[in-house]
Amino acid sequence: MTLLKPAPTLQDVADDLGMHKSTVSLALSGKGNLAANTRVLVRARAEQMGYEPNLLAQRLAGGGNAPVCLFSGTLDAGLVTEKILRIQNALSERGLEAPLYTAPEDAQAALLRSLCRQKPRAVVCCVARSSGEIFGVLENYQRQGGTLVCYDMAVPLACDQIVFDREDNAYRAARYLLERGHRKLGIGMSSLSLDGSGERDPQTARLRGFQKALAEFDVPYRPEWLFLNPTYERGGAAMASLFLALSERPTGLCIVNDYVALAFLTEVIRAGVRIPEDLSVIGHDDQPIAAYCPVPLTSATQPVERLADAVVERLIARLNGDESELQTVLVRGELIERESVAPPKE
Repeated sequence: MTLLKPAPTLQDVADDLGMHKSTVSLALSGKGNLAANTRVLVRARAEQMGYEPNLLAQRLAGGGNAPVCLFSGTLDAGLVTEKILRIQNALSERGLEAPLYTAPEDAQAALLRSLCRQKPRAVVCCVARSSGEIFGVLENYQRQGGTLVCYDMAVPLACDQIVFDREDNAYRAARYLLERGHRKLGIGMSSLSLDGSGERDPQTARLRGFQKALAEFDVPYRPEWLFLNPTYERGGAAMASLFLALSERPTGLCIVNDYVALAFLTEVIRAGVRIPEDLSVIGHDDQPIAAYCPVPLTSATQPVERLADAVVERLIARLNGDESELQTVLVRGELIERESVAPPKE
């Protein structure tokens, strides 16, 4: 395997020329009282070595124009990306530069460490599923005076947090089915940590909400009706296969997310299951596709716009000098009723 050679740093150029790092920096920036031939020499050697300046560090060195760094542990084709882009656009409208950074899990701590060393004006993070190491990096950034706002899932940090209440979201969906007479309920989701390590797993929170609703109606939780699937449409097709193979089926299903529900509905309807006469289904997130499913889908919303607005509001307040106590803001969704739910057959 061929290893990539690390990019030369400012210190590498200085060492090569036998100069102090600050002299090289002044020569490349055009600042300071340096001889013209020194500037020419430094720039020529830097170009020969392939040195490229760290533009983020240069902006940060300017003070007032330092950007707000947006960091997401993952991006997807759905709401994770939509949330952070809404935040980025809202900050841009307020005249704040907000570059976006993301990395695979094993590289996240190193990237965040590099960003925090540059002392950005603030860091906005979605890191719920990331490794514990990054929390130490962010905690150290705060100790050095950095402004931090985390969002989406709660994190083990003393910082402002805007949290989407997934437990309440799943609770509302399950309760809606229970109130309409269903007592045989299942839930489908993309992944789940069942070994005690998944406290920050979004799906763990959803399962808690689902089970809470069942307990309030004294309805037993049926582990065989917990469907763990791949994401998006492939997940819906896989879930449909598992559902259709059951000898005893639930009469109501909560499915995370709407794209999984779309594929599930399509497959089971092809197999002769009537929605909602034979089976009631509630999706999650209320993405636009929910209204265009084979049967328009009742869905528990994920209020992306309200969450993004709350993040921006909290961040702007801190940047403007707000020194009030740290806040954790819970953002809750609601249920949008369509045609995919009916009382169970007698």
